[in-house]
Amino acid sequence: PGYKELTDRHPDHAPYPFYSAPTPGPTDPLALERAARLYRSAASVCEASCTWSGQLPPRSSTAGPNSSYSTKIFLGGVPWDISEQTLIQAFSEFGEVRVEWPGRDYTSPPRGYLYLVFQEEGDVTDLLAKCSQDYNTRDSYYYKISSRRMRAKEVQIIPWVLTDSNYVRCPSPRLDPQKTVFVGALHGMMTAQGLAVVFNDLFGGVVYSGLDTDKFKYPIGSGRVTFNNSRSYMKAVAAAFIEIKTPRFCKKVQVDPYLEDTLCSMCGMKQGPYFCRDLSCFNYFCHGCWDLHHTCRPNHKPLMRNIRGLTRARTNHHNHQDYNVGRFRQDPVRDLAEQFGQTFGLQG
Repeated sequence: PGYKELTDRHPDHAPYPFYSAPTPGPTDPLALERAARLYRSAASVCEASCTWSGQLPPRSSTAGPNSSYSTKIFLGGVPWDISEQTLIQAFSEFGEVRVEWPGRDYTSPPRGYLYLVFQEEGDVTDLLAKCSQDYNTRDSYYYKISSRRMRAKEVQIIPWVLTDSNYVRCPSPRLDPQKTVFVGALHGMMTAQGLAVVFNDLFGGVVYSGLDTDKFKYPIGSGRVTFNNSRSYMKAVAAAFIEIKTPRFCKKVQVDPYLEDTLCSMCGMKQGPYFCRDLSCFNYFCHGCWDLHHTCRPNHKPLMRNIRGLTRARTNHHNHQDYNVGRFRQDPVRDLAEQFGQTFGLQG
């Protein structure tokens, strides 16, 4: 279906029902930060405005001997009674290894998956050489380990090939942050190429996509997509939440403007850490200007690039001159946002 059909599907629903409670009066910076933090998990409660269904391109996990891997790998189907020490012993023949076990504590049952972090990339390739492989999916390997109650249990090993983290669809002399969206809540099976396919099918004009990674170059569940035109960019921003359905997974992702470190668009004097994504604002604000501009807009909620403990994995290449360029280049995008709001009835 066309974009107009998709956005009109739920005309009576507010874009963000999760944030319908007004917050009148002056705000405290911590309250704005709390609202921004809350918004990071909005994909779990907000309704998708459009759906992409199809087969994504295959991962590069069966890449050749010259491929580079993250030193961090995914382990699935782990026996519930296995200990961290047993895991380390089972994989120590390949090199020094550390266990990252999400949600592991002494008060709740362990989850059936975890991550192993090796010291060297060669340790990963040595492990994969001793694994059996699923030739149907071609991106999963299997290795047998034992726990106290289970002998020779096959666990699933999914490595990450570094080339899956970036994808250039159309070479471009410069990637424009003003035409770049941040995408959160990505599924672990999503590659940069897959992300580009989804966004190009829905909105067109994709030139680049990249996944945010940790210090081990392993994806952290978010990424960026850059377009070659403002219209495609604004269509993606207006969509906000997208349902991605593939034969292997279904996941709702969250789309927001890619935020820069820049000055407040109102006063031009102070840093503008708060961005209002509502199409009637669509600009950066300092705390004082946020309060002044939002007295009659209590339902507008801030986005923030940096939240304590949740800083996005990005390298800051901006200097003071860049801030002023970003500030003045924002106005045409804001004008375009207003046009889209009028066209699709999306303004709040």
